[in-house]
Amino acid sequence: MGRLFILRCFLLFLFLFEGAFAAAGKIWSRTEMVEMAGYGEQKLSSVIITGSLLCDTSRPHLPSIAIPGATVAIKCHTGYKRRSKWIKAVTDDLGEFEIDLPSQLHAIPDMESTCVVKPVHVPKLYRCNHRSTSANKRIKLVSSTNGFRVYTSGKIKLQGDSSRS
Repeated sequence: MGRLFILRCFLLFLFLFEGAFAAAGKIWSRTEMVEMAGYGEQKLSSVIITGSLLCDTSRPHLPSIAIPGATVAIKCHTGYKRRSKWIKAVTDDLGEFEIDLPSQLHAIPDMESTCVVKPVHVPKLYRCNHRSTSANKRIKLVSSTNGFRVYTSGKIKLQGDSSRS
């Protein structure tokens, strides 16, 4: 009886397997199956956060200077009991950064009020205070087309540390 049961299960599996992957004699490719399932290599949406990090010298005759090599991070509060992770990026030579949010964060409603960008590390050379809570910036939607959204934190200005000279 056990062998007969196994044989029936095997035949049922073959029948279902062929029916799932073949329609009217056609066997679907991996690419077609991924497309039908709605996931895979193709990104359905992208969310990019941009901004720049500046050190304000607090001197009227000197402009704010860009901070290259600094680390900035964004955190989006996803729920009451869920811990949110900081997604980090490093500023380029002009003090600008770009963060590509992971896809699991794309569906957060009202990102402008749930996400905040802050500097995490500033190279010692720049002598700017990045630990101030006033350095935290909200983001604003700049553009949205065809599943591609761009937000900006604008210019994040840090106060120069006057205690060091």
